[in-house]
Amino acid sequence: MTTLLLTARDPLAAGDGPHPVRAARDIARTGEPVTLVLFEDAVTLTRIGHRDLEVLVDALDAGVEVLVEQDALSRRAVAALDGVTTTSFAEVVDRLDADRSVWL
Repeated sequence: MTTLLLTARDPLAAGDGPHPVRAARDIARTGEPVTLVLFEDAVTLTRIGHRDLEVLVDALDAGVEVLVEQDALSRRAVAALDGVTTTSFAEVVDRLDADRSVWL
């Protein structure tokens, strides 16, 4: 079973910065499969030049599957970073139903 973490918070505006990304990375380092889903303002983390981009790259290197919601990317004119997969909201709902292991 995969742990599914979802966040919509802008890491620049959130007091905890890229905490959900670090949490996903730490889970992956234990050998557990983990998927991080970025919605709304959280997709800005995938922008080249973002101050916390290194944390996202570390998570990818640790084996975290990172999904970004396509509509949120389009609304913010952000291109998906290599290694990050675009997804739809419907696909995320399907994963929630299938995995039943969710952190919000």
